[in-house]
Amino acid sequence: MRALLPVLCLVGCIQYEFPPNDVGDGVVVNFDLPSTPTNTDSYEQIQKPQVDILWVVDNSCSMDFEQASVAANFPIFMSYFLGSGLDYHIGVVSTDMENIAHSGKLIQAGGLRWITPETPNPEEIFAAMSQLGTGGSSDEEGILAAYAAFELQTEWNAGFFRDEAAVHIVTVSDETDGSPNDPVTLNEFADYLNALRFEDEAVSYNVIVDYPDLPDWPCGSNGTRYVDVRDQVGGVLWSLCNPDWSGALERLGLETAGLKKEYFLSELPVEGTIRVTVEQDGFFVGFDPWDDLTQLGDYTYNDERNSITFVVYVPEPGAVVHIDYDVLAAVERE
Repeated sequence: MRALLPVLCLVGCIQYEFPPNDVGDGVVVNFDLPSTPTNTDSYEQIQKPQVDILWVVDNSCSMDFEQASVAANFPIFMSYFLGSGLDYHIGVVSTDMENIAHSGKLIQAGGLRWITPETPNPEEIFAAMSQLGTGGSSDEEGILAAYAAFELQTEWNAGFFRDEAAVHIVTVSDETDGSPNDPVTLNEFADYLNALRFEDEAVSYNVIVDYPDLPDWPCGSNGTRYVDVRDQVGGVLWSLCNPDWSGALERLGLETAGLKKEYFLSELPVEGTIRVTVEQDGFFVGFDPWDDLTQLGDYTYNDERNSITFVVYVPEPGAVVHIDYDVLAAVERE
């Protein structure tokens, strides 16, 4: 990150005339191209003011370590919410649909059914909610449990889900989902989630499951049904075989809080000309590209996605990210 600096944008257009080609009727075509082949993409970091996050936690006999890992790393997740100004609800249900005390009902701890910005000691409350024990049904039904939390337990869960809030589900399980096709099939559940909100980013289905996302990990494929929903809805995929639980909770905190670290360019750039600045409260801060040799820098450029991603820094709500660069196509025409 560099010192404070102003951002200067030069905008102008010039007309270029090309000779007739062999396609069509051979008319002369005029193009408007930038007088200086540069472009600026600007994005404001915007958070949806309300967010409801439902954790679906497997409470079967093999989940003791995973429950403890989620609870131990929950402060990392909460760091994206505490003091953020977000109006959040965070609640937990189990995958047990046989126990009438569960079956999609929010788990109560400390007299609370969900965590809000006013909840004292939220990490302790979440630990009590999420460390459910391992005596739950061996027929885990995480998809049905999430659906039941929305549609079947409307009296017990009343007030948790709000019409204007973004909705994010996080499922943690080491076993295959055994949800029946009644009242909803897997695809119907995915369609249900996608229809909850108009904006794609306002709904996500995130999974920490038994799924091999690196070939050398000795991990099974028990999470494929959960991953199928995630693929249709969008969200974070994290393997239970990955020992980096802190990374999982950080990624989930970032995504569910609605904060973005990746920003897409509208044109293909000349990579070496990319300049990134962030505007916050009238000040402009410059950022340096990542250097593989020195392992230093603030952002990376992905040519396949045509995007820049901040390495550590996360723009605050209200910040504006400016990406200046020379446009590759315009430079090639010179």
